[in-house]
Amino acid sequence: MPTQEERLTTLEQSFGSLQKETGKSIREVNENSTIMLGLLQTLTQESKQTGLRMEMMKIRMDQLETKFDAHTALLNEHTRVLGEHTLRFDRVETLLTQILARLPEKP
Repeated sequence: MPTQEERLTTLEQSFGSLQKETGKSIREVNENSTIMLGLLQTLTQESKQTGLRMEMMKIRMDQLETKFDAHTALLNEHTRVLGEHTLRFDRVETLLTQILARLPEKP
C-alpha cells in the first residue's frame, strides 16, 4: 500500500495534469468562440449586403417593367398605324386595279 506521501504526490501530479488539460481546453474553446464570433459578424454583414442587393434588384426590375410597358404601348401604337397604312394601300391598290381595267388596251 502506498504511503500517504506517495499518494499525495500522485494526487498533485494528477491535479497538475488536469489543470494543464483544462487550461488547454479553455484556450481551445476561447479560440473557437473567437472564430465563431468572426464568422457570425461576417455572415451578418453579408446578409445585410444581400438584402441591399435584393432591394436594388427589385428597383431595377420595376424600372425595367416600366420601360417594357412603355415599349409595349409604343409597339402597339405602331402596329395600329401599320394596320391603317395596310388598309390604305389595299384601297389604293383596288383603285389602281379599277383604273387599269378602264384604260383601253394598246393596239
